[in-house]
Amino acid sequence: MSHHDSSGPTAEQALSTIGGRVPVMWLGIWLAAVALGVAGFMMTVGDDPQRAWMSVWSNYLMWTSVGMAGVAFGAVLQAAKGHWGKGFRRLAEASGAFLPLSLILFFFLRRGYEHIFPWIGEVETEHLNRTWLNVDGVFMRNAILLTVLYAVFFLFMWYSIRSDAPLLAERHTGWRKAFTSFFARGWRGDEEEAARARAILGRLSPVLILAWAVVASLFSIDFGMSLTPGFVSMIWGPIYFIGGWLSMLAIIAIMANHYNSRYAELSLWGKYQFHDLGKLMFAFVVFWTYIWFAQFLVIWYGNIPREVNWFEPRALGPFKGLFWLQMILIFAIPFPLLLGRNPKMKPRWLAFVACIILAGFWVERYNMVAPSIWHGEGLPLGLPEAMISLGFLGAFGLCYAAYVTTFSKVPIRETIAVGSAGQGP
Repeated sequence: MSHHDSSGPTAEQALSTIGGRVPVMWLGIWLAAVALGVAGFMMTVGDDPQRAWMSVWSNYLMWTSVGMAGVAFGAVLQAAKGHWGKGFRRLAEASGAFLPLSLILFFFLRRGYEHIFPWIGEVETEHLNRTWLNVDGVFMRNAILLTVLYAVFFLFMWYSIRSDAPLLAERHTGWRKAFTSFFARGWRGDEEEAARARAILGRLSPVLILAWAVVASLFSIDFGMSLTPGFVSMIWGPIYFIGGWLSMLAIIAIMANHYNSRYAELSLWGKYQFHDLGKLMFAFVVFWTYIWFAQFLVIWYGNIPREVNWFEPRALGPFKGLFWLQMILIFAIPFPLLLGRNPKMKPRWLAFVACIILAGFWVERYNMVAPSIWHGEGLPLGLPEAMISLGFLGAFGLCYAAYVTTFSKVPIRETIAVGSAGQGP
């Protein structure tokens, strides 16, 4: 990865990016979106509970994967000494602010399991491990896994934020001051704390990355793959968490473009940093499509009924259009738009492509859930799905906004191991 830009904003400049409160307009938008989502769910769950829970399930899978990937981004930079991306760390970590709400919503999902899990009744397959797939086991197992993973995430975030905490606390009042002061408890001095954070994060990062891959894979198998009883895919987990990773990169591109315009005089991120981010987005557009096609190709030429049964309801019938739409939005459009060098240096262009990718993964997560369990007439996609999806977007937006208005948009004290970015585009 390249870096032709300067060393980045000074500590004082970084501190000047602290918002202190969520802008009234955006606070109103996010709260209105959440209210719409709750209203959409309540209006639908009485008359058509399966449709309501399908939308909740697919949106939960999407935004949880984005939140996980946001924290993992910092760990990947730490493990790989990725200095090119250190300026984007806070924008990525802000996605992790959704994870506490994700854990709360996880227990809410149990109320709708009977409308989602087809294996709780009789199914036409012999290839079903009912010892593994039982309601209590699924929720207990994943509650433990998510709690442990989120605890590791919090520990990582603690030391990632801690080096900046005293400076942040000086800029805040009220609950934000108390919150940032909490991260600065027992302060041992600037240099000692920075060195300690680098050492701990360096050891913790590989553990976090491995835990993320394993837990996200098991979680997606229980709450996604199992919805087609008998279907088995060895690369289902990577398809899920790499999709979350690419969606998170898209959010970084959107938010970096927004804040680069808002703080234009600070030059928070230069064109070569956007170029590096664009290259990473392009690489994972290709990689996600590769692993998705690898799954499809083996099943297609193998023509094994227990595997074809996942593709059949998606490639045929009412979901056929959405099945191909997801590939158009995730690969066919972004691939040529990110192919050149100059487009990746333009923040607005990168944000535009990122919006297309995010829309594609919303469709992909919906396709992960709905075709497996929907047996009604037509395509179950309309006002209820739009309202519930807006509700999840609003909830994610509130969590994200609370984070980025509490912390600076870029790190103040660096915790990645000493080094510098390479030269060359």
